[in-house]
Amino acid sequence: MENSKKIFYLDDDLDDLGFFKEIGDDLGYQVTVFLDGKQMLRMLDNEDERPAIIILDIHMPVLNGEEILEIIRKDEKLLDIPIVMISGAYPKKLVKNYNNMGVRYLLKRNNFKEFKVAIEQVLEDSLAAKINVK
Repeated sequence: MENSKKIFYLDDDLDDLGFFKEIGDDLGYQVTVFLDGKQMLRMLDNEDERPAIIILDIHMPVLNGEEILEIIRKDEKLLDIPIVMISGAYPKKLVKNYNNMGVRYLLKRNNFKEFKVAIEQVLEDSLAAKINVK
């Protein structure tokens, strides 16, 4: 099975969505952006090709990133999709909790190059993990 070239990105900040879409495009990925977690969950349920990775902003209205993470982790058909939590804050306790769950955490960066390198590393790590599992 070929590796997906899709990324699902959930954030309520339009500037961050545009910024990230540009990074994903630059890395050769098709980025689908979502302002609403429920919409993303519906798309995950109906999508034939699953994303290579899901990136969730922690602080969201209605369903926050942690609630979406909990829903995704309960769905067996989605368990192998790597998830990255993202926020403008870096609370060490929360980061440790995510790491213990096997979920990556990234600090939002306003520097395009730094953020692109961080996202590229996550994608490479995810691909390597999938190859090692097979």
